[in-house]
Amino acid sequence: MIPNTMDYPQAYLAEDNSAPLLNICIAFLVLEPIFIGLMYLSQYLKKDRKGNGWMTILLTGALFVCVGKITIALLMIRIGGAGRHVAALSPSTIGNMLKLNLAHQIICPLTTSLTKLSILLLFQQILGRTSRYYIYIIHVTFFLVAATALIQVIIPLANCKPFNYNWNKMIDGSCAFRGIELWRYLSIPNLITTLIMLLIPLPALYNLRIPHLTKIGLCIVFSFAIVGCIAGSLRLQSFLEITDLSDHSFNMIKPECWTIAESGTYLVVGVLPTLKPLLERVCESMGIEGVFTRTFSTSRWNKGSGETHGMRSAKRENAFDKMLPRLPRKMEASLVEYVDEVKSEKSVGTTSM
Repeated sequence: MIPNTMDYPQAYLAEDNSAPLLNICIAFLVLEPIFIGLMYLSQYLKKDRKGNGWMTILLTGALFVCVGKITIALLMIRIGGAGRHVAALSPSTIGNMLKLNLAHQIICPLTTSLTKLSILLLFQQILGRTSRYYIYIIHVTFFLVAATALIQVIIPLANCKPFNYNWNKMIDGSCAFRGIELWRYLSIPNLITTLIMLLIPLPALYNLRIPHLTKIGLCIVFSFAIVGCIAGSLRLQSFLEITDLSDHSFNMIKPECWTIAESGTYLVVGVLPTLKPLLERVCESMGIEGVFTRTFSTSRWNKGSGETHGMRSAKRENAFDKMLPRLPRKMEASLVEYVDEVKSEKSVGTTSM
């Protein structure tokens, strides 16, 4: 049923709160390609040119779906009436809104899941060498993230029968779940997997004996991940705050803003660990490469691993001994006898004195 616009004041019909969504879409539409570009630049500057190819593919795919989600949000503002009251919209505009909302529900799970899968591949590369426990946890989490994304894509496609009832409410049809319920409850598994991923590296990070500056850098990366987790929590809260489903075009702006911010933050977090070669080149050009080297060099890691100066000296001596040619056994035996004779003569001379 289309509301009669004569029942509402003109100020109400002219109200538009889409500006925050427009601003955040533009911000992340600029920010996300920049970070992906920095990732490729960092790989180009990498000396061995070897890296995690699957991680690069997943992050690139995450960029495409994030840009697709932002594009849908902009179309919601442009042709779907997002930010305006339903009473002020035409039937065709409301239909556009419902179609775009369905597309948004389908693409949204992919934006965060692809980035999470890439981060899990990084965990596998770093932490998988330490113990089987980490391998098991990472594999289980990888499966949960992939399964959650697949289920979240399938449910909106199979929710309403017939399918075009998603946007045409004038025909006979039904939906298993209301749209707002999908947004609410499908956000919970996404938040749970995020919390699991935040907890996975904490024991290893705590036990690592590495320089404090290195730990600070890792903490900065995880702080961005925490920001993404907070954005996901606020997104869920904003959906829970919606009680008036009849005016969804006006009430959707705040949840949509947190949805865009959440996926964009995860993408930045996924790219940050790949930027080390670029940071090295920047520090070198600024003449402060020594600070970067001292922070991340293997000598500092060895120092923090509990090795004493004597242990490192012994390792150097053993390595030096391996470089020397082995003496023939007869020559070696005679040399030992000669040394023993010299020692005995000295001891006799000392006694006689």
